[in-house]
Amino acid sequence: MKPHRTTPDKPGIAFEKVVAAIQTQIDPQATVTHNEFLIDRLGQRRQFDVVVRGAFAGQQMLGIIECKDLDRKAGTPEVDAFVTKAQDVNANFKVLVSRRGFTKPALAKCTHYGVQALSLVDNDPANNKFFIGTRWEADVIRWGQISVELHYVNEPVQPVHFDAAEITIAGKKVIDWFKNYLLDNSEDVTGFGWVIHIQGTFNEPQTVTVREGEEYQCSAISFAAERVCDQRERYVGIGGTGFYNWLNSQVTFPPGTEIRTDSVPMDFAQWQPRGSQEKTATGFLDVKLVVHSTFERVPDAIQLDQL
Repeated sequence: MKPHRTTPDKPGIAFEKVVAAIQTQIDPQATVTHNEFLIDRLGQRRQFDVVVRGAFAGQQMLGIIECKDLDRKAGTPEVDAFVTKAQDVNANFKVLVSRRGFTKPALAKCTHYGVQALSLVDNDPANNKFFIGTRWEADVIRWGQISVELHYVNEPVQPVHFDAAEITIAGKKVIDWFKNYLLDNSEDVTGFGWVIHIQGTFNEPQTVTVREGEEYQCSAISFAAERVCDQRERYVGIGGTGFYNWLNSQVTFPPGTEIRTDSVPMDFAQWQPRGSQEKTATGFLDVKLVVHSTFERVPDAIQLDQL
């Protein structure tokens, strides 16, 4: 017995079979054939990648699908050739499916001649010709810089340089009290910039340590906080068995299709910065997040307001 060796389909043929299979799932009432020959109105035998037959409003309909598995976008020559070919068999609807999308002039011709311009919903990193997915925006509102000013009982001769995060009274960081204060009072703040300015005056002078071995007597401490908004964006790809229509920016999936999406990290440092200029809607679901990034409360923070 001689073993039977199957030959894998060429990439273009495999692409055509996928298109035919998706069309069959989308319209199970129709008859879909792959690689069929039809006789045109001039009596010539013409090959078509996918042929769709069905009934609509009591009339028999003929659909023609041409597949372009090119390493570039389909252009006007491909559209022109397909339109002529489809007209010669009196096709009722015409569909051109391009692996890599379409040029703008080609899309204009598709609109003029009533040709559906489709691509597979292909969330493949290797396919960098076009992107199908959703655009997410995030406004991350957070507290930025924090400023601390010490009011000395006796003004030092030389300016005192210190790290605001390291200033302590009785071994506790004074900035922890201010962070708790911001947590409790941030709901009423709506603007951006240096929006919080407070000064706490002690009932009696306190010993303030700016670093190990360096202390000052202070009568008060002033705090200021900057409120900022980080504008971020991320494109989230989608994948599944279906078609993307370039003319109306819509995706069609057969019933029961499993739609896959890229993961969306909530670490906004992994998102791209975005400008303030409004962007045109993509036709897909555009997601807008407004996120408030806050501090963690310090339960045993010093109570400056009681000093």
